[in-house]
Formats: sequence, structure tokens, C-alpha cells
Amino acid sequence: MNQTSSSLSSRLRSRTGWAATAVVSLALITQAGCDSSTQTTSTPESAPATGDVVGRRIEFKAGAQSERYRVSGWSASEPNFTWSEGTSAKLALPISAVAGGLTLKVNIAALNHPPELPTQPVELYANGQKVAEWQVGNVAEFTAAIPAEITKDGGTLTLEFRTPKAASPKSLGVNADPRVLGICLTSLELSKTT
Repeated sequence: MNQTSSSLSSRLRSRTGWAATAVVSLALITQAGCDSSTQTTSTPESAPATGDVVGRRIEFKAGAQSERYRVSGWSASEPNFTWSEGTSAKLALPISAVAGGLTLKVNIAALNHPPELPTQPVELYANGQKVAEWQVGNVAEFTAAIPAEITKDGGTLTLEFRTPKAASPKSLGVNADPRVLGICLTSLELSKTT
């Protein structure tokens, strides 16, 4: 959040309470590319793609073909991002054998609504092993270390994003979107740990 946005958010919070803060939070997410007002249909489950993704940036905007990596729990791609739908969203990423492990970088935001949901707790699992826990609000970069014991044989790296407090914008009184949303994913990149 830039200084102007932070200042505006502080002034609104002190003058009009949590309702204004919720509006500002949603506006900031919208500016960053994660507007929950665009309602789309879910994508069908897809088979894992082939080809090593290590060292490649995967975009989750419309037309970027990230659908090939989605297993379950994702809404359809929107112009700049993809929302997770429900409390669990999985990706299947093809990787070559990596002896030293990997570092995951994701650019994400989350559906939040202060004061009852100021941030979204997100747990990340790699092939069933918990590797990170984040508190996600506005768009930011998050990183996680994927241990060598998971990556040493290569194959498919399954990433699961668990969002236990996912909610619908409609239930929070934000807008009419009935989807249960957790995180808004804009991009993902795996790199070898040095």
C-alpha cells in the first residue's frame, strides 16, 4: 500500500469506522488487479501439464494458459488474476529432479474485510507437507522453501493453498458475488535454491 492509500485508509478509519476501511481495502485490491466483483464460472479439473516449470514465471491472467496447472479449487481466469474458490486450491507443476530444493515466489492478495476478516490465513502444502503459513491481505509477494526431499526425484510438485476463512463477498456485504473466495493469484515462480 502506498503512502497516499495508507493515509486515506487511516483518515477513513478514524472518521467513519470499519465500513469505510472495508471499502478502501476492496478498492486497493481492485487497483492491484484482484476485483471480486467479476463473477465467472469455475474451470474444470485439468490434467497436470508436461515440461519443467522451474525457472519460468507462470501468470494467472486470462490467456496465459495457467489452466493446465490447475487441479481443483480455482475460478476461471480473469483479466489479471485467478481467484481460489472454496477452502482449498491445488496446482500440479511438472519439475525435473532438483537436489537442493526450490524456492517458491507467489504474488497474491486475499479476500479480506476488516474488522472481522482483516487478513486471510493461508497454509501452503507441497506434496502434502506444510511448507509455509502466511497472513495475506493486499497484493504482496510471498516466498516458501520447498525442501530437497520433496524435489529430489522430480515429477509432479503438487501445491495446495488452504484458506480456512475463505468467504463470499456477498456474505460479507461487499458485493453480490456468491463465490467463496480465498486468495487472488497473479503469478508464481519456482527457482532452484542456491
